[in-house]
Amino acid sequence: PNRIPFEDQAAVPLRGEPHRIAFAGGVRARIISIDRGTRKHPTILVPGPKDLAANHLTRWLFEQAKSDLEKSVAKHAELLALKAKRIVIRDQTSRWGSCSTTGALSFSWRLILAPSFVLDYVAAHEVAHLIEMNHGPRFWALVKKIRPEFEIAKQWLQVRGPDLHRYGPAHGRSN
Repeated sequence: PNRIPFEDQAAVPLRGEPHRIAFAGGVRARIISIDRGTRKHPTILVPGPKDLAANHLTRWLFEQAKSDLEKSVAKHAELLALKAKRIVIRDQTSRWGSCSTTGALSFSWRLILAPSFVLDYVAAHEVAHLIEMNHGPRFWALVKKIRPEFEIAKQWLQVRGPDLHRYGPAHGRSN
């Protein structure tokens, strides 16, 4: 799909909700904030030098994804009396998540762009892999046990997931 770089005034989804990016400038401020104001869509205010703003925003989105995924993984793991050994956020392009044989879970940072129910499904999917390292009937039964309405999120990813790869810094990512 056509790329949508992180630029001033670009539109980007956050947790499935459209937001506008505003490169606020300044040299001291480091904290990104959301201005819900009176505009049609909330604005992600990115402080700091404008030439670093896209990378600053990308790092912030990684942090938001990690925070949301850690909570979701913990919730699902508890339902199965498990604990994930490690959660890693990456710039994956071929999959939304993965589970290693050592119990480490990896996720795409772009899940933070999708609606929360989609991120939650991917977390549940990977937690289920901690028990079943395949996509057989027992695996799907585990997913259904911890995320009963997973089919809606699975379908959302199949149909709309590729669009999430449109968004990102103009010239790669620096973390």
